[in-house]
Amino acid sequence: MITLVNKIPFLDYLSAEAIKINCLYDCYKDDTSVMFWIQNENDAFISMTDGNMIIFANSPDYEELCNFVNVLNPACVFSDSKTLSKIGKNPPENINIMYRKANILSPLETDSLSSKDLYELLDVKGLSLPEYPYFAVDYCRRLNGGKAQYFAIKDKCAAITFNCQKYAIINGLASREKGYGTTALRGILTKNYGKEFLVCCRDSVMGFYLKNGFQKLYNAGYWVKNNECK
Repeated sequence: MITLVNKIPFLDYLSAEAIKINCLYDCYKDDTSVMFWIQNENDAFISMTDGNMIIFANSPDYEELCNFVNVLNPACVFSDSKTLSKIGKNPPENINIMYRKANILSPLETDSLSSKDLYELLDVKGLSLPEYPYFAVDYCRRLNGGKAQYFAIKDKCAAITFNCQKYAIINGLASREKGYGTTALRGILTKNYGKEFLVCCRDSVMGFYLKNGFQKLYNAGYWVKNNECK
């Protein structure tokens, strides 16, 4: 049975979906507009905010999960490829979940930038960002609560991560000049030193992360309702 809850345990899994749910819960557990569900005791964990759903499937009842998603009718669903296939939500493209230990130290220090400056650096082709007002409120809430990190060089590059306990996940990385992508990556790895570090990336940039010491864990995807309707 899928049950709406106001408390979820820490999901100690090397999984992008689990980490995203952990990070969301840490910051929004007292916000009634953000919802969390558990299927049975730990078969699946689900979050939804502003129509965006995340599913971490541990050992789910896929039929029940499919019916649940169809009833809620979210605008977007992020999950692993197997789960998306089982619930009939086929994403438009593959997303690779990549992992490495954040065990390097870079001598570079981040520039201190405003949320607007960071947003403008990250606003590049291939990186999906929400509207700035939403980004600013969410980013500042996480940063002020110690749940986010950033590394940036003014006019050159930027990277943001969300973090929870021993895990961190990149929420955006962009370079405005050739070569600065690696600089941003090394900088944000340093800011998260010692953590288990994940990134969700398209096939087109997987080689960049492989060259920088990441390994692929599994396939995932974002199913978007509007894409299906086109």
